[in-house]
Amino acid sequence: ITKEVAGDVPLKVINDGEVTALAAFQKIQKGNIMGISMGSSEGGGYSNADGNLMGWINELCYIKLDLNPEAPTDPWTKGNHRGISHMYLGQRGATKLAAKGGVKVPENFVYPHPDMCTIKHEDHAGCLKLIQKAMADPEQEPQVKEIYETCGVYLGYALAQYSEFYPIDHVMILGRVSKGKGGDLMLDTAKKVLAEEFPEYSHIQFHTADDHFKAVGQCIAAAALPTIA
Repeated sequence: ITKEVAGDVPLKVINDGEVTALAAFQKIQKGNIMGISMGSSEGGGYSNADGNLMGWINELCYIKLDLNPEAPTDPWTKGNHRGISHMYLGQRGATKLAAKGGVKVPENFVYPHPDMCTIKHEDHAGCLKLIQKAMADPEQEPQVKEIYETCGVYLGYALAQYSEFYPIDHVMILGRVSKGKGGDLMLDTAKKVLAEEFPEYSHIQFHTADDHFKAVGQCIAAAALPTIA
């Protein structure tokens, strides 16, 4: 298959969430680290104390986070599940709050418009850009920042839940949702949630990167995987 797909080009197949964990370990050189990429969806992976992957798929985007019976569903599970992680820790976690957060968006970007409830990511990416632009406007920031604070609450509670199954000492947050001062506010809020609601997990250290690495860090880590003769 390798020859058929890539010819003589070195090829390695790995889940994108695992690449997030490897990117995190490469960046800080510390183990027991959860890497979470908050991008089109949620990419999540875990490296143990030695910085190694565990041999399983950490498909965190399909973990149930919200037990509210009225929690949003998603187009992948087609109404069979509610409160799935990627509706909170990917760009949809922010975009579903855009209109409520005072961001001026086109009518079809107002959740739950049908255009925002498909498997397509493009409209959500466009909506997130409008959120980021509004966050940079001093007049809109006081209301728009509540979107990022809410996403920070999502993240804090998610980390507490993940900690029931993984020994986490560090977490690296990547992905376009974490970019800019809105992303910084989100991380500060998540830390506060852990400190106040889950003090047993307040030791978790948060790590991030510059906006370039946030956007392409997974690609950099993935490119380092194949063995090159």
